[in-house]
Amino acid sequence: MRYHTYSPTSAHPSGKHPHGTTATVESHSGLVSIYAKPSSHAEIVGSAPCGAQLVVLGRQAEWHAVRYGPYQGFVSGDSIVLNY
Repeated sequence: MRYHTYSPTSAHPSGKHPHGTTATVESHSGLVSIYAKPSSHAEIVGSAPCGAQLVVLGRQAEWHAVRYGPYQGFVSGDSIVLNY
């Protein structure tokens, strides 16, 4: 799996993630699916509710690689807002 990674991706000593490495879920349906691959046809490995904070690991085209709790996968850039 190749995608552009944000650096650094580890938590800051304050407990917060560094600038640009988190995103907030925004969904009219209430949940956003987390996919195994950057495609809406891929296996769904988890989901995140509207307002949830995701750790952004990288980007591949319009998809973002994320971690949310025990889930790691991809979400569409249309369903999240990056926190700068």
